[in-house]
Amino acid sequence: MNPLLEQFLSEARDFLQGISEKLMELENAPGDAAMMNELFRLVHTLKGNSGLFDFPEMTRVLHAGEDLMDVVRNGRVAYSQLLADRLLDAMDFVGMLCDEVESDGVMGKTHGTDAARLGASLRELMQADDGQAPDQASGQAPGKPGAPDVATAVESKEPDPEASAQLPLAAIPETARMEAYRRARAGDPLHWLVYTPSEQCFYQGDDPFFLVRQTPELLWGGIEARDPWSPLAELDAYACLLDFSLLTAAPRAALEEHYRYVADQIRLIPVARLALVLPQGDTNGGPVYDDFLSDALELLRAGDLDGLARNAGTMLELSNPDLWIASALRWLRLVLETEPETEPESPAVLDALLESLRTFEPPAWDGVGAVAAEGSTQRDDVATLSAEEAEALEAVVATQRTILSQTDNPDWLPGRIQSVAAALSGCLRVCGDSAALPGLDAATGDALEANSGAALLAWLDARFPAMAPVLAEAGAEHPSVSPQLPTESAPAPSEAPPAAAQATPAPEGESGGVKFGRRAEDAIAGPKSLKVDQTKIDRLMNLIGEMVVAKNGLPYLAGRAEDVFGVRELSRDIKGHYAVINRIAEEMQDAIMQVRMMPVSFVFQRFPRLVRDISRKLGKDVHLVMEGEDTEADKNIIEALGDPLVHIVRNSLDHGFESPEVRAAAGKPVAGTLTLRATQESDRVVIEIKDDGKGIDPDVIKHKAYTKGLIDEATLERISDQEAVNLVFAAGLSTAETVSDLSGRGVGMDVVRSAVEKVNGAMTLTSVLGQGTQLRLSVPLSMAVTNVMIVVSDDQSFGVPMDTVVETVRVPQSAIRTIKRSLATVLRGRIVPLKSINTLLGIQAQHKANADDELAVLVVRLGDETLGLLVDDFRETVDIILKPMTGVLASLSAYSGSALMGDGSVLMVLNVKEIL
Repeated sequence: MNPLLEQFLSEARDFLQGISEKLMELENAPGDAAMMNELFRLVHTLKGNSGLFDFPEMTRVLHAGEDLMDVVRNGRVAYSQLLADRLLDAMDFVGMLCDEVESDGVMGKTHGTDAARLGASLRELMQADDGQAPDQASGQAPGKPGAPDVATAVESKEPDPEASAQLPLAAIPETARMEAYRRARAGDPLHWLVYTPSEQCFYQGDDPFFLVRQTPELLWGGIEARDPWSPLAELDAYACLLDFSLLTAAPRAALEEHYRYVADQIRLIPVARLALVLPQGDTNGGPVYDDFLSDALELLRAGDLDGLARNAGTMLELSNPDLWIASALRWLRLVLETEPETEPESPAVLDALLESLRTFEPPAWDGVGAVAAEGSTQRDDVATLSAEEAEALEAVVATQRTILSQTDNPDWLPGRIQSVAAALSGCLRVCGDSAALPGLDAATGDALEANSGAALLAWLDARFPAMAPVLAEAGAEHPSVSPQLPTESAPAPSEAPPAAAQATPAPEGESGGVKFGRRAEDAIAGPKSLKVDQTKIDRLMNLIGEMVVAKNGLPYLAGRAEDVFGVRELSRDIKGHYAVINRIAEEMQDAIMQVRMMPVSFVFQRFPRLVRDISRKLGKDVHLVMEGEDTEADKNIIEALGDPLVHIVRNSLDHGFESPEVRAAAGKPVAGTLTLRATQESDRVVIEIKDDGKGIDPDVIKHKAYTKGLIDEATLERISDQEAVNLVFAAGLSTAETVSDLSGRGVGMDVVRSAVEKVNGAMTLTSVLGQGTQLRLSVPLSMAVTNVMIVVSDDQSFGVPMDTVVETVRVPQSAIRTIKRSLATVLRGRIVPLKSINTLLGIQAQHKANADDELAVLVVRLGDETLGLLVDDFRETVDIILKPMTGVLASLSAYSGSALMGDGSVLMVLNVKEIL
C-alpha cells in the first residue's frame, strides 16, 4: 500500500467519524446552519479525496451524499431522521470499503449494486422533497451532476440531423457508425464529446488518455494534434497538445459525472442517428442501378418493404463492397431492419436514401429532419436556469468582469485572462449556450495577443449586458454593448439586475485592493498534529523500557564498587550520574507515556450511534449523557475497554430500561437516561455506566442461578442481595427469556469481567430495584510500566503488583493462630487470613523470623477481601517493564510475567489472584 493511500484511509476514518457525529448532533438541532455546513464540508472533502483513487463505488455514494447535503443546507429538503438513517448507512458502506481496501489492498468488484442502491436511495430523498414538478425541474439544471431526471429530459429531445451533420462523423468507420445507429434506434442517446485537455494537465494529476479510455459506452474515439507538431528538439514532452473526439452512447449525466473534474474542458453535442447515414466509397455506377432504383421506388410507394429489402440484398450481393452504392445499400438494409414501419418518418428516410442512390450524394434530411426535430431546439442544448442558478451565474460573471476591469499589468496577466476565460466557458456551458464558445475563444486569443483584458471584457459586456450598470457604478471603463443576449434560451439576466447588483459587490480590502471571494479562513494553516504509526511508538516505548532497566543497574554497580572493590569515590560518582540519568529517563518515560495517552472519547464516540440504533430497534426512548470524555489513559487500556463497554451498554439497553409505557405507568419520564462518565482517580481511570431503568432484582438472579446450577440450595438461602447481584458476572447466567442478537446467551458480562481483569482492572456493580443500575470500572492509566514490590522468601525474590498491596506489617509468631487448619491473625481489630507464599508456590522451607521473632506479612486486597501473605522479608518497590510469559511458561498461571532487573537477574511477578 502506497503512503498516499494509507494517508487517505487514515483521514477517511476521521471524516467518517466526524460525519457520524454531526448527523447525530443535527438530529437534536436540525436548524444549526453552521453544523450543517460543517457536515457538508466533511462529505465534500471525503468525496474529493476518494476521487484521487480508482474507487468509483465509494465516490458514487459520497457524491450522492454530497448532493443531498447540498440541497439540505440550501433549505430545499428538510433534515429528517430518515435522511440521517440513509446517510449513516451510506457512511457505513464507505467505512466497509475502507476496511476492505486496508485489508486486501484493493476494493472488490462486487459492490457496484450496493453503491447504486445507496446512491439511488439518497437521491430519492432529493426528488421526494424537492417540491417541484419534474418538467419544471428538468428545465432548471440540465446535465447537472446528481440530476439524472434533468438529463433524461434533455436527452428526450431528438437532436437535429442538420446540426449533427456539421460534426466530422465521416471520419468514423462505417461499422462503428452502424453500431451507433443501432444503439440510437434502441433508445440510447448519442453524444459527440470533444475533450480538450489543459496543456498543463500532467502537472495537475490528470491522465487524459486514461480518462478517455474509461469513457462510459464508448463507441469510437479519435485523437489529433491541437497544432502542427514542433520540431523534435523544441517539443515540450510535458505539454498536452492533443484533442480527443469521441462518439458515445452514454447518457449526458453519466458523461458529466465521468468528466466532472475537467468539466470546463469538454463539449457535449447530441448526435442525431440519421446524421450517421453517410455512404462512402467509389461512386462508380451503371444502368443496372437505375433499374434497381425505379423498382425500389415502386415497392416503397406500394408499401412492400419486404420486397424492397430482398431487392436491396440481391443488389448488394452483385455489387463491389467498396463502391459507394454498396455502402448506401448496406445503410438501406439497416434502416429497413431497424426503422419501424409505423414510424411517421420512416418513408421519408427511405425515400431520402433511395434518392441518394440516384444522385451519389449524402442523403438530404431536410424534410426528415423537420419531422424528427419537431419540437426540438436549434442548439445542442438549451437550458433554462432557476432564479437561484441565474443569481449565482450573474455573481460569477460580475466577478470575472471585476477581474478584467483591473488596470494593473502584472506578469501573470495571461494566466489571469485564461482563468477568466475558463470561468466564462463554464458559465456558457451551464447556460447551454455552447454556440458562443467560438466567440469566447476568439476574444481570449485577442486578449492574450494584446496582453490586455479589454478584448475579453468587451466580449463579456456584449454577451452579458445586464451587468453593465454595475460596472458603470464602479467606474470601470469598457465599450458600450448590446442590451440583448444573442440566444433566446439563455437566462435573462436583465430580469434581475438589482439582485445581481446586490449579490456581486466588488469587495475591497483595507488597502483598497480588490479581493475575489477569498476568505481569510482559507489561509493555509500549519498542521496541529502529527500522525505516527503505532509500531514506531511501541518501538520507542520498548527502548524507553530498556533504558529504565539499564538505569536500574547503576545502583548495583555503585554497591559493588564500594563493597567489593572498596572504591567509595567511584561509588559516589556512579550514584551521582545515576541521579541524572534517572531524572532524564523518568522525563522521557513520562513524555512517551503522554504520546500514548488517548482520550476516553475514542471509545465513547461510538455510543451515540449504538444507543440510537438499539433503542429504536427495541422501541425504547433513551437519552445518552457522556461526561469526562477528555479523560486520558494509555492507548492499550482505551482499546481494551471498547468491547466491554459495548457489552455493558447493550445489556443496559436491552435489560435495564423499561418500555416507554412501563416507565410512564411507574411515574418515570418516558425517556430513560443512560450516563457514561469517565474520571481520573490517582493513577487509575474510573468509568461509570449508570441507567435509571428498572434495576436488578436479586431474587430473580438467585432463582436463575439456582435453576441453572450455578449455586446450591445452601448458598441460595444465605447469599446476600449484593452477592446475588454480582452473580450476573457468572458465566451462563442470563435473565433474558429468549436468545436474540442483543443478549440472552449469558456470556456477555462474564467476558466483560475477564476483559477488565486482563488489564488489571476491577468492577463493582450496584443496583436498586426500580431505580436503576450502576457499573463502575476502575482500570490503570497505563500498563507499560508496572510498579511492583519485591518480597523475598527462601532467598528468592518475587514481585507483587503494588495495586494489590495494602500494607506491610511484621506480626509476632505468637499472634498467629490456627483456625480450622488455616492461619489467621488480628490486625487493628480485624481477623486477617494468612497464606504462606512458600506453601502456595511449593517451596519446601519455613519462613524466617527476625530477631524479635516476628514474621513478615504482606497484606493484599482481592476484591472486597483482605489477606496476608507470609514472606521472609520485604525489599524496595521498583518500576519494571512486565513481559508476559511465553512458550511453555505461559501455562504457569501463578505468575503474571517477568522483568529484567538492573543486576541482570530475572524477577518473577506473582499473579496474586491466581495463587490465592
